[in-house]
Amino acid sequence: FYSNTVSGQLCSALMLLTGGSIQAWPRRINWQSTFTSGHGNWYKGLPRNMLRGTKFTRLQDITHFTEEYMASRRFNIALFTMLATLLLAAPALAQDAKTFAVLPFNYNGPKMYSYFPQAFQASLANDLEWVGHVEPTSKSLSDISTPKSKAEALNALKGLGVDYLITGTITIINKDANLEIEAIGSDGKAWKQKGQMKIDEITPWLDAQSRAIMGDVFNRPGYSTAEKIKSEEDLKRSTALTSSAFIMAQNSGYQTDTLNPQFRYEGGTENIGRWRSQTLRFSSYSMVVADGDGDGQNEIFILQKSAIAAYRFRQGKLEHLATFKMAPNLTNIRLEAVDLDRDGVPELVVGAYQVEPKSGIKAPEGTPKSSILSFNGGKFKYIVKKYNRFLGVLRIPPTYMPILAAQKKGQRDLFDKYISEAYVKGDSIQLGQKIQHPEYGNVYNMTYLAQEMGYNYLIINNKHKIITYSQTFERLNETDESFNSSGIAIFTSDTMVGMGPGVTDERMLTYNIPFRMLTALLSSKTKYEILANKNLSASAQLVESYKYFTQGEIHSMVWDGVGLNLAWKTRRIKGQVSDIALADINNDGKKQLCVLINTFAGIGYGNRKTVVLAYDLQTN
Repeated sequence: FYSNTVSGQLCSALMLLTGGSIQAWPRRINWQSTFTSGHGNWYKGLPRNMLRGTKFTRLQDITHFTEEYMASRRFNIALFTMLATLLLAAPALAQDAKTFAVLPFNYNGPKMYSYFPQAFQASLANDLEWVGHVEPTSKSLSDISTPKSKAEALNALKGLGVDYLITGTITIINKDANLEIEAIGSDGKAWKQKGQMKIDEITPWLDAQSRAIMGDVFNRPGYSTAEKIKSEEDLKRSTALTSSAFIMAQNSGYQTDTLNPQFRYEGGTENIGRWRSQTLRFSSYSMVVADGDGDGQNEIFILQKSAIAAYRFRQGKLEHLATFKMAPNLTNIRLEAVDLDRDGVPELVVGAYQVEPKSGIKAPEGTPKSSILSFNGGKFKYIVKKYNRFLGVLRIPPTYMPILAAQKKGQRDLFDKYISEAYVKGDSIQLGQKIQHPEYGNVYNMTYLAQEMGYNYLIINNKHKIITYSQTFERLNETDESFNSSGIAIFTSDTMVGMGPGVTDERMLTYNIPFRMLTALLSSKTKYEILANKNLSASAQLVESYKYFTQGEIHSMVWDGVGLNLAWKTRRIKGQVSDIALADINNDGKKQLCVLINTFAGIGYGNRKTVVLAYDLQTN
């Protein structure tokens, strides 16, 4: 709750007195968003006034409850005395943090970008917040004009009673932007930075300046410019590339001219920059890395055919925490982690399919049976059980926030043609508006790739080729290679609409569920990459329904306006790649590329085991 509001203080007091029985929303929701309004994906951070509006509404609701509760006869004089004590103490607790104000930037440019000053103001106010140390002022800034000199800035700073004031200038000429940002402290010290860039490069530049202000002005450890320069120099030294065109293993002791110049070295005996888990004695279907119990440390959740297991990275190995058994006739399809109730702790969404075999029928019948679980206190618990639709998570533009999506089973195809937003209400699911998508898109084969001007749809078709569509559903490209086969196959009967399955069925359809594609800014600060696994197997090329691949390579691809071009790839991975994630698996504060693998032991899942790989990412 916001500590400078009476209702917030009152509710905080009630939380203490009632043992936390009032459901509290977090003080700050740190939503990282990317808007494509107007031009490209340049704006990160939801407007702070929007977030505060949400908080104010919630506080009103709780305040009404508080007034009714206080009016009841169960409150006694001692309770009022304790409340008064806490209310008097709360303002003192909020005075330790310093405050800052971000004023709208001076703007010179075309009218179509005239919203930039307010957008910069909201984005910086969100990015610069250092909870408990330096926080945005709660005072209104609507009547404060942008200062034209340092003297005016100092007067505005004193008038607002803040410790730091941030302002600047934006000049737009055609597609070029000239930016200036300045931070002034109450001690009169000033920090200034200028930059010239394309419009679509504004977001990373603004992010870099936010970090610099945090370190150079707010003195936040690990954020200063000097530390960043040292880190970049260390990175260059550690990742210096050889001039050879061959792929070489670092520190392997081999050189390109050691044996034969025609040999291509794929890694030798060393695994520099890659971690491998111990072998887990089960086959796996999907994986997420998330802080499921809210203790600040990530867990690794691995989905099995009819179970889900939780692990934590400890002393170089995966430490088992818990395993949750599910119905044995379920085939789990996809595992997702998403904060559905916005309490800061993600829930686990399990997409599943229940097979109902019938005697004399070639293809079995089946029904989606998805579930949502929590991992509070280190124990799995159902929130929603066996919901009769496929559940997944989509990151929909323009905010790209994860949204729960639902799709029912189709009549002839496995998936219905409609996808809907979904919300948890109690122990059930409530459907929202329809989600627009290209033909044959479903909750498991579709993702959005952000572009300079909007976004593209990426869909993995039945042959596991990636098809790119424009925002208007125009088909743009299809890859030559196949990607992201998980090895999970669902068999359905190909029957006419209105006709049920029977002994006369002539054709059985096999749908191989693809695992997730990821989009991220990795090699470039301005261009999003798509991460997918290239399927490698001779057997799968000969047998249409056989989608278990013995090897794979994680490819990073970028959209160049014509097709998906390879940016980089991992060395060849032995075994069936079943899922990937970008997450901090070892809780060191840095994200790794995490890969879930089933070892190859011939046809059939019986002898396959699970291994998790993690690749260090040298990114800033």
